[in-house]
Amino acid sequence: MGGIKGIILDKDGTLFDYGEVWGPVLSEAIARGLAKARMPEGRKNECIHDFEMIVGVDREGHTYPDGIIFRHDKLFSATCRILHLTFRYHMNPWRVWKSVKGIINHEDFGLKERLAHMEFPGVKEVIEAMHERGYIIGIVTTDTTVSTELFLEKMEIKQYIAFLRTKDSPTHRKPNPEAMKEFCRENDLESTEVAVIGDTLVDMEFGRLGKAGYTIAVLTGSGDRESLSEAADAVYPTLTDILHDPILFP
Repeated sequence: MGGIKGIILDKDGTLFDYGEVWGPVLSEAIARGLAKARMPEGRKNECIHDFEMIVGVDREGHTYPDGIIFRHDKLFSATCRILHLTFRYHMNPWRVWKSVKGIINHEDFGLKERLAHMEFPGVKEVIEAMHERGYIIGIVTTDTTVSTELFLEKMEIKQYIAFLRTKDSPTHRKPNPEAMKEFCRENDLESTEVAVIGDTLVDMEFGRLGKAGYTIAVLTGSGDRESLSEAADAVYPTLTDILHDPILFP
């Protein structure tokens, strides 16, 4: 696993704690959407929580690994669950689905204003340390380009990112290894010279299919230590703990 020259990182749940940052934002969006769908006022809290679990995160920052924001491959089953709840709470199915779709696409969150009040301790320190070591750094995320760039600017790390693939890029999504191949081609690297850092099994599968030389999982997203330990070469509680990794920072 020596000779790592490039690093591909996921964004949400990797650069920062997913639930802590997105929980309040998505919960508010869910509540706003369900209000438009005329959820029953007397069962408001129950209704919002049921939909939070389907989406994958709640207002307290708890994450649910089977949520639609983490498991895009479970779109059909999530749609069935949503339809069931619309009947249970006597809501307009079209309005509910439109709201959920907007949440998946990160629409109308007022993100720029929200980010102004958020802090991301340690992120700049880690990315700068990687840059100083000479690593070529890439971000591969399922978030939108606009949202991703807002986060990178807020974290003050945009200038260190040499490669970016988002939901809007004409590249197959993870775990398809296409982004890995493009990263290697654009930077004249072998896949074995690339480390992948993420918070989900999908990220680890992306690294495996892309034949990455090293995979690291962090526990700030939806994954748990037991399952990630089986799929990753190393597991750390947070991104800043990677500064002590013997492979990347010997």
